Amino acid sequence: MGNKQSTMQKVYEAARDGSSDLTNHLKRLNSEERKTALDSKTKDGDENTTPLIIASRNGNLDSVKILLSFKADVEERRTVKVNTDEAVEGCSPLLSAAATGHLDIVKLLIDHKADVDGRNASNSTPLQAAACNGNLDIVSCLAKNGANVNARDESESTPLMITCYNGHMDVASYLIEHGANHHLQDKTGDTCLHYAAEKGHTEVVGRLLSLGVKERQNKKRLTPLLAASNESKYEMVEYYINRPECTKEQKINALELLGSSIANNPDSYDVEEAFSCMKRAMEERYQDPSCPLLKKNIKPVEDYENRTESQTLEELSLLKDDNHAIHMEKIHMEGLMIKERLLGIDSAALLKDIRSYGTVLADSEHYEPCIGLYKRSMEIAMNCDEPIMYELQMLPWLFILTALEQRCSNGKHIKAVFKKLTEKLETGKLQEGQENEENEKILYCFLNLLLIYTKFEVLEDNEDEMEEIINYVQRILRLDIRNRDGNTLLHLAAFDAKTTGIVCKPPCVKTTKLILHAGCDVNTVNFEGETPLHLAVTFTPGDKQVETLKQILEILLDIGADTKLVNNKGQTPLECCESDVARRILSETRAHDV
Repeated sequence: MGNKQSTMQKVYEAARDGSSDLTNHLKRLNSEERKTALDSKTKDGDENTTPLIIASRNGNLDSVKILLSFKADVEERRTVKVNTDEAVEGCSPLLSAAATGHLDIVKLLIDHKADVDGRNASNSTPLQAAACNGNLDIVSCLAKNGANVNARDESESTPLMITCYNGHMDVASYLIEHGANHHLQDKTGDTCLHYAAEKGHTEVVGRLLSLGVKERQNKKRLTPLLAASNESKYEMVEYYINRPECTKEQKINALELLGSSIANNPDSYDVEEAFSCMKRAMEERYQDPSCPLLKKNIKPVEDYENRTESQTLEELSLLKDDNHAIHMEKIHMEGLMIKERLLGIDSAALLKDIRSYGTVLADSEHYEPCIGLYKRSMEIAMNCDEPIMYELQMLPWLFILTALEQRCSNGKHIKAVFKKLTEKLETGKLQEGQENEENEKILYCFLNLLLIYTKFEVLEDNEDEMEEIINYVQRILRLDIRNRDGNTLLHLAAFDAKTTGIVCKPPCVKTTKLILHAGCDVNTVNFEGETPLHLAVTFTPGDKQVETLKQILEILLDIGADTKLVNNKGQTPLECCESDVARRILSETRAHDV
């Protein structure tokens, strides 16, 4: 048995390495063993593949011929590295050869009836793989043998889009000449023109425009020109705005967005270049002083510190400051306001810039304006149904830092975030299911804010605002939001779950009281049948935490926690106790009940 296994391994290695011993290894096996050797997956680092796929990927033509002569399956699908260092699932021999540029093997596999449109796990075809690398010979071979030139992958990208993104002019021209539809849009609304423009491929853009490709907006409200501006592609923007068909308004918008992006993109940040673009745009607006193209008036936004965007060259010049830090900060904020005006508050294109500048502010310990930016990015992300994981992670930490350093009042900010989170959950836009990651993150963020609110006594003297917070808690409780273990807010507040998503550690007496005051069922159970009391008694207190444990247990018991309820293991809370303190309190309660 060991020798047979060894021979099968040698078959794979010979195919992988192009060894002339491959035929001999296969001949040593009987027909059943040979089929197993040809079809079996071999784990090789990150790859998990067959002899034919690995030989095709590595360009070992003689090995491929031998394997095909022994009836290796040309439609096997396995995991192999092709265009990147990352292993890709579901790759066929043909896709593997096409992606790595082995034309002779592509032709051979096609001669053996390999499916020219066979797809991998991400729904990509061999033609898409070849187009990605700009291999015209393989693209031509596949197309001539019937490959679909408009095939779409899981992102609904076509071969033309992919090759335009990588700037392969010859492949793009060939595909268009052979039926590629240059008007198609992917899932995000991008056309092949967007793909080329945002990567700065002016030659490809020029060719597409000469063919009459339409300037469409994508789902972020970006035309190809604005997509180039948004990616800080200076040369592409200059190329576009100097074309005769570019209108004055398009030129102004492109320059403003370019300046905005340069001001807030860490990869292309240049404060002087950003200001220069903004100034050029303003000069275009006032080129005809008798009929200037005025900006749309936008109401000041609190999260942007109620600033207003510059309306004239004089106002824009006020952004200049001898203090470099102040000058930078003014340009950052001007850029954010420009982008929001141009794209609207439901464009996901805003998120990267706001989050980037928020990080700059956090690193420099300017926490309050940073909180404002993250609130704004959360609102925008919710408006366009984008994940808010980043904000859920950052905001609690910022609230703690400001509370500890007493730099500002967190009350209005916490209330605003409570409102946004509650409304997001009530809209039902999240995926259903209690294991949904974003649902759980929102639950943890909500708990973090409650813990901060109670531990640092934020808003404690304001009864109206306290009632407002309680109202949000009641709305969350009605939605019955739980984490992956089925724990409610009350479960999580009453014991130390040692969860990385909770930054202000429970148990917390005040938070537990607040949740119970909001009407949470004290005997609600998680997926293990555990009540909050079951979990609370598992907390092992340090010397300074004994009183906290006592108060938590007393609160739960006073409200009506049932000491006789058993979990899925048949255990009562008393049987789950991890400390003498908890054991004594529950024993006394039980004796009293008797």
